[in-house]
Order: sequence, then C-alpha cells, then structure tokens
Amino acid sequence: MYPKELLESHAAFENIMKILKKDPRFHEYCSQTKMPAGTSIRLDRSRHVCYLLERGYVRYNFSGEDGMRNFYIVYPGKFITFPVVEGYIPSAGEISFLNDSVCWTIDFEFLRKMLFSEDPRNLILISFLNETRYKLFVLATMRNLSAENRILLTLVRLANFGMHVSSNRIELPPFLTHSMVAELASTSRSLVTHTFRKLHSQGILTSSKRPWILEDFSALRETLHIADIPPY
Repeated sequence: MYPKELLESHAAFENIMKILKKDPRFHEYCSQTKMPAGTSIRLDRSRHVCYLLERGYVRYNFSGEDGMRNFYIVYPGKFITFPVVEGYIPSAGEISFLNDSVCWTIDFEFLRKMLFSEDPRNLILISFLNETRYKLFVLATMRNLSAENRILLTLVRLANFGMHVSSNRIELPPFLTHSMVAELASTSRSLVTHTFRKLHSQGILTSSKRPWILEDFSALRETLHIADIPPY
C-alpha cells in the first residue's frame, strides 16, 4: 500500500517535467501547445503520443455500447491519456478543451523509456491508475441514476474545479453552460433548466448570471445520498 502523499508528490506535474527534461532530446519528443477553448482532438488506436495538461480543463468523452455518453474532467498537471500496456492503445474517444489551455504532447516510446529509468517503482503509473479507478466508479454510479440525479452529480463533480469562496459556497467554472451540463449528464437542456429552478428555490444554486454559485454545497451532496464522490 502506497501513502497518498507519496503518489501525489511523485506524479506532480513539476516532477514529471523534471524527469522528462533529463534527456537532452526532450524537445525532440515533447512539444508544448496552446489550446483555445472549444478545441477538440479525436483519439483513435493509431496515435503514438499521449497528452499532459499543464493549464486549463479538459473533458474526455467516450460512448458506451448502450449509447450513454461517458466523460470525466482532467484538471491541470494530469495526464489526459497515458500508455499503460505496451502495444495496447485504449479505444477511441475525444478530448475537448473547456477553456484556454496549455498541453504537452509526448511521444509514447520516449515517455516509456524515461519512466523506466527514472521511476522504477512505477509511482507515476500507479497514481494514474488509482485516479482512473475512481473515475470508473463515478461513471458506474452515473449509469444507475435518474436523469435529474445525473445533473446533480455532474454539478458535484464540476464543483471540484470551482473556487471555494467559503467552506460550503463554491463558484463554479465560468465556462459552464446549460447545454454543456446537459451533455455531461446525458440528458436534455430543458431538464437542466427545470432542475436548476428547483435548486434555486431550495437556496442551493444561483445561476442567473456567470459564474454560477453553489450556495449550499453540503445540501447538494446530501440530496444525492452518495457517500464517496471522488474529485474527478
């Protein structure tokens, strides 16, 4: 069992970049790119690079066999994609940059070589897999919820990327729209509007202007009756 602090410190963005820059050919295999809000990249099995997010927020989309859209949010300092098994590339998906972002594109083989020599305990890989485990838990939870509760859980997930102006009051990311919440929750925009009105009447949400504000985050979580909601 690994201490949480050990994994987080070793998998920190600064440490990952420090490891990669030990090779003098760093800039030959790694490139930094500004990604305007709304930029999308379609992922397929033919790619030979992975992505590391330096600044901004990214939505990783993919659809299940039942047609339900699945997503998770990647936040600054984290790998958007990561090659876990040699020779196997995860199935197709799409990444969308939710705001103006900065992203690193890293060659698979270069990353593998550097981690093999500089991270022999695989702490960066283990950290990524641990985060992915929590993300899959959330996706499984979403599939068992009603459409309205999917909206509530989506707000809880998005709150983790907002500004905590007090212990129970959160300013949600300014790039959110009703349509985006509807897409993330796999439901209609009209139901999002209806649910927001209910939350407003309960004193939980203010959404008349941006940024939206969760006035009572604890009440929102209690409405869902889900004990363990990871920050992804």
